[in-house]
Amino acid sequence: MPGAPLFLTLLTHHWKQTIRSSYFEKGMLMRIFLGLMFLYLAINLFIVGLLTGKMLSEAFPDEDLAFAFSRMLFYYFIGDFLVRFFFQPLPVISIMPYLHLPLKRSRLFNFLLIKSGLSLFNFLPLLILVPFVLRSLLPDSEGGFALFWLLTVMLLVFSNNFLVFIIKKAYALRSITLFIVLAAAALLILCDVKTGYLLSREFASAITGIAQHAFLLVLPLALLLIIYFASRVFLFQNRYIEIAAKKEKLLFSGNRRSFLDSFGSAGRQVMMEIKLILRNNRPRKVFSMSWIFFLYGFFIYGPHRQSSGTGFYLVIGLVMTGIIMFQYGQMVMSWESGFFDKICTSGLSMQDYFRGKFLFFLAANLISFLITLPFAFYGLRIAFINLAAFLFNSGINSFLILLLGTYNSRRIDLSKGAFFNYEGMSFINFFYLFPVIGIPFFIYLPFSILGHPAWGLTAIGLAGITGLAFSGVFIRSIVKQFNSRKYKILNGFRTS
Repeated sequence: MPGAPLFLTLLTHHWKQTIRSSYFEKGMLMRIFLGLMFLYLAINLFIVGLLTGKMLSEAFPDEDLAFAFSRMLFYYFIGDFLVRFFFQPLPVISIMPYLHLPLKRSRLFNFLLIKSGLSLFNFLPLLILVPFVLRSLLPDSEGGFALFWLLTVMLLVFSNNFLVFIIKKAYALRSITLFIVLAAAALLILCDVKTGYLLSREFASAITGIAQHAFLLVLPLALLLIIYFASRVFLFQNRYIEIAAKKEKLLFSGNRRSFLDSFGSAGRQVMMEIKLILRNNRPRKVFSMSWIFFLYGFFIYGPHRQSSGTGFYLVIGLVMTGIIMFQYGQMVMSWESGFFDKICTSGLSMQDYFRGKFLFFLAANLISFLITLPFAFYGLRIAFINLAAFLFNSGINSFLILLLGTYNSRRIDLSKGAFFNYEGMSFINFFYLFPVIGIPFFIYLPFSILGHPAWGLTAIGLAGITGLAFSGVFIRSIVKQFNSRKYKILNGFRTS
């Protein structure tokens, strides 16, 4: 591979690897559906960009449009960083086939980082920025202010792209990085609000100041180059798995007995589930992202929302007390698709297998419910609603998700990222929320119409308790359904 076309050669290899995979052909219908959804999103973002100038002029009549928009960018970059942190994968796997070739490692890492510049995250902002600049800034700006403003913002977008790689690699080495990132984001927002939006104003002043003087573009450009080379050095220094393994203590190792052993084979299945999450990239990301949803409670609940109906809080309670089960459980057997043959031939009873899944869901729902308890300070009825939701999720929805899981026979690569990764997903995964949310809501609805919402919540809770009491019956039914589709599932895991 000569030096100049190396990037194009590697990019061609990556494209061929994508289109020649069996998943690409089998997931074509899904890709068309997602493509239409993205087109719809792009059109909406473009329309928002056209209307942004008018909305900002009405919201901030005394401020310059570029300054007002730049203030909003302060919060955008914080949100963009968090979304990238949780969803954008580290570019490390695709270079593995080339490590034995006589190529400089630095050039391979340059390819990885430059290819990341083609990420959708880096171009989505243009759908809003370009129409905003053309319609609102360009007609009223002097010289090249509008162009320089756009260049400044895009340089910061790409800087954010490379900064995420450093933090994500640090997170792979030390899990505490996640809490540091969340604390830093919350602190920035809190400081800005408490100081009368001083930080966002200074940030906006810096962007508009650079746009007014073209020579100052060297500052965001220098920032981009510094972060780029820092990310390359950091990724290169931590390129081997063994380096991370030496710095991280192996969890759940040894022959020590744990509390879960008291549940027998099903308890050991729960332990294996925990190990699978901790040791693999995609399930760990899905599991981690589920916890972020609890932050929405601070926006959903509160004194300003106490007028919301019980039905609205019921839907929120169902999601919040079952978010881990919904997110992780929707691909309940696909997580083990790479070694599902071994599970089926190891002598493990499928009754214990599904009972282990049920116990894992039950524990996840219980932890989620306990996390939502502090929101009862906004109103005691929140605790009662969430209790009914927790019981229904544990006694009915957990079995419903296990049943729906027997209809999914798509394979999953555990090492890949979670964002925009629809490998292992089918149409069932997009519509499974309708029954798990709709069934309890329709149980509640008649009581609400008759003016007895508390009775509706009681009926939902009693349905959940009944489901828990007959858990053995439900598990045997799921095992029977699995046995009827066993060979289709195994064949799908092998060939998809």
